Amino acid sequence: MEETHSEGIISFSEQHRVTQSNTSYYDFKWGKVKDPSKNNSWNWAAFFLTTIWLAYRKMYKPFLLFCAIELIWLALSFCADIPLWADFIFYGITSFLVGFYANRWYFKHTNYLLEKANKQPRHLQEAYLRTKGGAHIGIAIGWTLLGGAVYFAADYGLSYLPTETNVKDIMRYSEEAPTLESYNDHPKWQYLKKEGRYHIVQFTGYDYTYKEHVRILFHVYLDKQIYEWNSVYINDERLSKEDAIEYEYWIQEDSDS
Repeated sequence: MEETHSEGIISFSEQHRVTQSNTSYYDFKWGKVKDPSKNNSWNWAAFFLTTIWLAYRKMYKPFLLFCAIELIWLALSFCADIPLWADFIFYGITSFLVGFYANRWYFKHTNYLLEKANKQPRHLQEAYLRTKGGAHIGIAIGWTLLGGAVYFAADYGLSYLPTETNVKDIMRYSEEAPTLESYNDHPKWQYLKKEGRYHIVQFTGYDYTYKEHVRILFHVYLDKQIYEWNSVYINDERLSKEDAIEYEYWIQEDSDS
């Protein structure tokens, strides 16, 4: 099958030398549009697999680009309180972009490899295309594992940045947090200040069961990723040390159950 495009006369059979697998799918997708190098067609595999698909098809530059974008988004999440719905929107947009542009990008990628191959000595051209083209599940898994390792290493390292979000996250992801948030309406975690080695985080909410306004202050040690209860206020009155300990034990016991 031959098609004429703005880049010159390019036969899809030539591009089969690069795609090497699932060639009929790309013949169909590229044949549906006027110019595959400029017009887009949908790719469901790329939409669901995103960077894995890019690595599978040996498109390393866009793979690294999207990994870098995800790392930037990850870094932002340690500097600001990003709601869960924003994560869904971000990764949804990422998946859409890859799914929408995948076939066009791959068409241009095959053209690029064919041009590079033509510059090789004739006896090396097919070997070059076999190496650079096609698809490889092992490469996809390897690059994905490497990307995942970098992502989790960055996640661990960034969690120690002295940001208000990181300090609050130690409390928000603690064992007691779900219990406090479920027992109180309008729960809120607020960073107050730093004193010496620890940061002060405040929890507030309203317990409709007992008709009480609840306010708890925690001391958070970011360098050790630990915290301790400091004081408990009910209806703006500070509980005694004994009552505060009893309240803390009550929350901890319900968190463990």
